[in-house]
Amino acid sequence: MELTEESKDWKHIVLTPIKEAEDGSNNYNEFKRKSVFELDAAGYWKFIDGPDYNPPQIPTLQPTQEMRGLDLAGNPTTIRIPGNEAEVQAARDKAKIWLDGDKKALAIIAKAVPVEKLHVLEDCTSAHTAWKALKSEYEPTNTLSALTIMQQIIGNQCKPDDDPVAWLDVMIRLYSRLRDADPKMMPDWDFAKHLITLMTQNDSWLREAEAAGQTFSSQTVIHRLKDEEVELGIAPYITSLNTIVATSKGKGIVARFFRAGVQ
Repeated sequence: MELTEESKDWKHIVLTPIKEAEDGSNNYNEFKRKSVFELDAAGYWKFIDGPDYNPPQIPTLQPTQEMRGLDLAGNPTTIRIPGNEAEVQAARDKAKIWLDGDKKALAIIAKAVPVEKLHVLEDCTSAHTAWKALKSEYEPTNTLSALTIMQQIIGNQCKPDDDPVAWLDVMIRLYSRLRDADPKMMPDWDFAKHLITLMTQNDSWLREAEAAGQTFSSQTVIHRLKDEEVELGIAPYITSLNTIVATSKGKGIVARFFRAGVQ
């Protein structure tokens, strides 16, 4: 198992650094997604996980032992219990290329970990165990953050006196943070429905659209909303948010474009 020419220069491979925010959230999911691409392109992902992950089997070392005892005649003697040093060394020699690559992959990962969190890798003897340790350290925190953000999205109803432009901007930012924390927590289709139902209390047309089998993405909804902002003259680059007075107009935005039909 040989490494590519690019992977031999492993010291120059720099992964996205793991960072933690003051609120406890982190960018682990960004680190994970980008690192898989980086490591795979350089030929190191196979030492960590994936379909080509196939670490060599090294027998557990059983050292040769010598014990003092008595022979059948009662005389002092030394009993030698053979170990498997030769077998272990032969297995290591055969796996040298793989083990060298694994050490380099571990070093590449360690460079992306904050100094204050290096203790997470303290007992890791391979790139695979290091990857699992980081997952265990950071993903639970991200899940809690994602749940909090999802609750904020679900509870962020656009009220009659709210600024619809500012409301949409907040929703987009919240969903971006949610995707960073846990990309599987809320599928795009669910977010699109939340945008619609939280913008207007009349969701009968949404149920009709679902019954008709219409599908749409959150980007479709967002683009239609922004088109309506321009049409109504409330887009940020048309008028200052401080001068928006047509707040009630935003309530009919989604209903109107949906009744017109979403492809």
